Parts: sequence; structure tokens; C-alpha cells
Amino acid sequence: MTPMFEAMLAKYGWVLIGVTVGFAAKYALLIKKGVKVRAWLVFADLLLLPLVALIAFWLATRVGWDAEACALLSAFCAVSADRLVKLLTDRFLARVDSEVRAIADETIGKVKQAVANEQAGQRIIDDTLEGRAPVEYVALRPHPRAGKPEGPLSK
Repeated sequence: MTPMFEAMLAKYGWVLIGVTVGFAAKYALLIKKGVKVRAWLVFADLLLLPLVALIAFWLATRVGWDAEACALLSAFCAVSADRLVKLLTDRFLARVDSEVRAIADETIGKVKQAVANEQAGQRIIDDTLEGRAPVEYVALRPHPRAGKPEGPLSK
């Protein structure tokens, strides 16, 4: 055996053993319940197995388990693969939805602020042109060192 293959087997071997045992146990439970096992059902579960193995390895590393405990966790993940994938998919989609809503709310807030600033600026311009601008408008006060303003706005 090559060193790389041995390293992969040492790292992922227990997950592979657990997923294999869990896959067999799942179908044993289905047969025990009286469910007729069809080829499409087995094929669909075979397609789910790599995802289940990734989830099992992720869970085992987060918990800090090795060897037999990792195999047992992988087996439980394989037996309940349908529920596990649905649970994690729902959680993932809920998190994505909340992130998208937060980004949308932030963007809408920025747009509302920009529109409000634009409208306020337009009101200041309109009030100034019509001569209704109050003296509190700081932007309209001349600079203390500036001379008498000249131009169309100086009335």
C-alpha cells in the first residue's frame, strides 16, 4: 500500500465502515417493516451516501471523536440519512434566507437614506430659490471671511 492510501484509510476508514454498516442497517430495518426494497430506492440512497459521509466526518471532527465512535456516528448518520439531509438542508436554507433578508434590509435602508438626502437637498434648493429658506440653514450662511455674494442667488 502507498503511504497516501494508508493515510486516507486511517483518516476516513472509520467513516467508510460506519456508513457501510449504517446503509446495510437501514435496509434491514426497511425489510423488517415490510417495505419492498426497489432498485431506485437503493440507487437514491447510494447517491446520498457521499453527502452523509461528509456530514458524519464533519460531526465527528466537531465532537472530537475518533475510531469506533466515529464509525458509530457514521452508521447512525447513514441510517437516518433522509432526515439528516432534510434537517441540514432546511437549516442551510433558513440561514441563507436570513442572510439575504439582512442584506436586502441594509440595501433598502441605504437607498431610503440616499433618497431622503436627495429630497432634503432639493427642498433646500427650492426654498432658497423661492426665498423661503429659513436662516437656520447652515449651508446658506455666508462664510465669516467671505465678501458680499454675487450671482443669481444673492437677493
